[in-house]
Amino acid sequence: MTAPEPHPLDLLREEARHTDPRAVQRALHARPLTPQDTGGWSAGAEETLRGAIGMERKMQMEMRIGLEGHLDGLPLRRTAPLADMTLPELLAEHAEGRRMLLRVLDQLLTVGETHDLRTWTMGEEVPPPVYILALRGRLGRLDALIASQRR
Repeated sequence: MTAPEPHPLDLLREEARHTDPRAVQRALHARPLTPQDTGGWSAGAEETLRGAIGMERKMQMEMRIGLEGHLDGLPLRRTAPLADMTLPELLAEHAEGRRMLLRVLDQLLTVGETHDLRTWTMGEEVPPPVYILALRGRLGRLDALIASQRR
C-alpha cells in the first residue's frame, strides 16, 4: 500500500522551512513583465489576460487583508472593469497590476518580520513565508498561461 500524496500546502510549509522569503521576493521582482507589444498574440489572449488580471487582483486583496492595520503607504489602486478593455489596455493593466501586487508583497514581508501576520492560501491561514511560496507558484502558472497566448 502506498502512502497518500502529501497536501500541496504541507509541501509548501516544508519548503518554507528551508527557503529564504527574501530570495523568493527578489526572484519575483526579477521576472519580466508581460510584453507590451500588441503583435503576435493569439485570439484568446484578451480573455486569458482578463482571467490573469482578476486572479492577481484577488491575490493582492488576500495580502491586504493579512496586512490589516499595516497598509501605510499602500493606497488602493483604482482599477477599471476588464470586460471592455482592448488588448493594449489589458497589457498595460496587467503590468501595472503586477507592479502593485509586488509592492503589496514587499509590505507583507517587511511587516511580517516584526508582526504576527497571517494570510490565506488554499483555504487555510498561513504565515507570510508559506504564502510567498504559494504566490510564486500561482504567478508562475499565470505567466505560463499568458505566454501560451503568444504566437
